[in-house]
Amino acid sequence: MFIPTLIGAIFFLPSIGLNIALALGAPLGMYAMNGRHRVVPKEVRKAFIMPIVMQFVAMWFLLTAGHVLPEVACDLLPNIITKIFIFFFALYLTFYMATVLFSTSHKEKTVMGFFAIVSTICFWATAFGTLNYV
Repeated sequence: MFIPTLIGAIFFLPSIGLNIALALGAPLGMYAMNGRHRVVPKEVRKAFIMPIVMQFVAMWFLLTAGHVLPEVACDLLPNIITKIFIFFFALYLTFYMATVLFSTSHKEKTVMGFFAIVSTICFWATAFGTLNYV
């Protein structure tokens, strides 16, 4: 379970980086929001703060569920809470992946779609890896 978790974390980083860059006003709008804006307007940039926080939380749950972080970090929450959240984020990323793949922006669909597919598969692999089959 270590390998898919690590791959998922690496392929999830561009999404976090893109949202941070868009919130700071970088001209990368063609990779998000159907490519509507080259530079996201200032009033819309505030909307990127919550997804950034949510993505960092998702990354933390991915790394704890896959036991990539030290045991101290993995034992902060009960195991059942980690399992619930890793499945939640896997489902969330499935819907995110669908929105990216149906984007009207070619750059968002091809570039961010690739990262979304790989990270979603790895989130699901890690989530199912947390189950104890008896």
